[in-house]
Amino acid sequence: MKPVSTRRKAGYTFTDVFKFSARYWLQQPRRFGVILGMIALSTFIETNLPGLLSSFIETIRVHGPAEKIWFALGMFLLAYFSYTIVFILMARIYNVFENNVFNELLNDAFKHIESLSEQYFVNTFTGSMITTIKRGRDRIETFEDVVLLDLYQTTLVIISSVILLAMRMPLLALVLSAYLIVLIVASMTVVLKYAGPAQEAFANAQDRFGAHLADSITGIVTTKSYAQEPMEIARFAEETSSLRHLNLQAYLRGNTAGFIQRLLMGGLLAILLGGGTWYYMAGHATIDDMAYLVLAYTILLSYIRHVGEHVKRLLTASYDMHAIIALMREEPAVADKKDAKPLVVSRGEICFDNITFTYPNKPDPVFQNLSIKIKAGERIALVGDSGGGKTTFVRLLQRLYDAEHGRITIDGEALTDVTQHSLRSSIAVVPQDPILFHRSIRDNIAYGRPEATMEEIRVAARQANIDEFVLSLPAGYDTLVGERGIKLSGGERQRVAIARAILADRKILILDEATSSLDSVSERAIQSAIHTVTHGRTSIMIAHRLSTIRDADRILVFHKGRIVEEGTHDDLTARANGIYASFFAIQSDGFLVESKA
Repeated sequence: MKPVSTRRKAGYTFTDVFKFSARYWLQQPRRFGVILGMIALSTFIETNLPGLLSSFIETIRVHGPAEKIWFALGMFLLAYFSYTIVFILMARIYNVFENNVFNELLNDAFKHIESLSEQYFVNTFTGSMITTIKRGRDRIETFEDVVLLDLYQTTLVIISSVILLAMRMPLLALVLSAYLIVLIVASMTVVLKYAGPAQEAFANAQDRFGAHLADSITGIVTTKSYAQEPMEIARFAEETSSLRHLNLQAYLRGNTAGFIQRLLMGGLLAILLGGGTWYYMAGHATIDDMAYLVLAYTILLSYIRHVGEHVKRLLTASYDMHAIIALMREEPAVADKKDAKPLVVSRGEICFDNITFTYPNKPDPVFQNLSIKIKAGERIALVGDSGGGKTTFVRLLQRLYDAEHGRITIDGEALTDVTQHSLRSSIAVVPQDPILFHRSIRDNIAYGRPEATMEEIRVAARQANIDEFVLSLPAGYDTLVGERGIKLSGGERQRVAIARAILADRKILILDEATSSLDSVSERAIQSAIHTVTHGRTSIMIAHRLSTIRDADRILVFHKGRIVEEGTHDDLTARANGIYASFFAIQSDGFLVESKA
């Protein structure tokens, strides 16, 4: 199935984004309330500055006493510095508030990703998820800055300024109110209908670009192996060209919207000064009133001229946050019941009872009415053609997927009735292609038992035939293995994974081609370790190299989703024309026999 971006085609509304952001704001109700109150207080003080300046000028104009002049000046300066102090204090509180929002969003996003099922990760680019989380963190900052620091404060400034102007020049305040409505509606229309769609297209292109870049870098070894660097460079150039075009469109439309908004701001200046001049010529205003209008316009201009830009940023942030909202609303395909209980494995008996399962978006079922019982402590091997159902069998046992029909039980407990955490805590897995974390070898071996002592880690490593190799490294067990364990060979990674499973010491063990990356010498060296670690545990071994499973208690042969043969190695090789016997016939001690010309 083709991987897809976390951005959904069905977009979200502004209300969705606002509710998503507000949920994080309201996690700090006191701090949030203090911020809103301090913004309102600073706005009230700021919009009263023109009136205080007008009083100061009027006192001078009428040749008032010196003490009144000094008092009027003192009131103006006190208001100015009070506004500054209140705003600085608010900014400090806001910084703490904002950082807490970032922290909670990142923690929630990672926790949610951890809860999603395998199906989601199969269908989603890793690079796209990383881009989504990083952009979500950045854009919620932009969104709350615009809403709280810009638009909320701008709204208060407009309302307060109009009210104060109405006390002096009611007719001009009425005209100003009507023009402000036109200005804001026109600015928003230009941004939403003209500049906004270009911003959304650019945001979508950024997601695709990030996913393409991550995919290309992840596959760079394959690119070099097949000498396809020119093709990858050409494909990357196509992506950057498309991104450049959409980015340019967004810039050009944004600049056009900005030009229109500046013209509208010129109209605001004309109304205020023209109206003030009319009042003055009619004898209803004085020089100090004109000073009031000039400072009031300056304050209004500092807020209103950026309304269009605020809306543009708000729109861009809103579009960019659609992806993080989609991610956070993604429901796990496999979920615990509300009353799910912890699984306690005492014996390790496994039962598949009439299981029918089809992979999502696949037409044909893998299993139909599959039933099999595995006794506690039994060592089972799964053999068969690729696509026969072996890997699906263990995926269902781990409950990475849920069956459509039937039930799977461990010690009589249905997997759907227990928590996924307790289920997987009872199973140790050695995958065919182990993925290690970019941490130390010690951390990777102890991943299933982080509290293990160094001596316990080394015992497990010795059993997996990796201890001697680790000690030969300059940093020993503190050696970092690189991203996905790239500093180690395939065989070394697999032995680390085997050591991890040995140390985890769980009742059920899954070995998925556990020796596939080992050379013959290393394979023979750890065969006894595998036999030891599987002894007394319910063990399921998937194998193509039949030498690794000859001593299994029972071998299950899968073919097209059915178990067509079962028995011991000796039983199955004795069956004339049997599938297992045919596999073994073309192998010599587990290896394909080379044909001779």
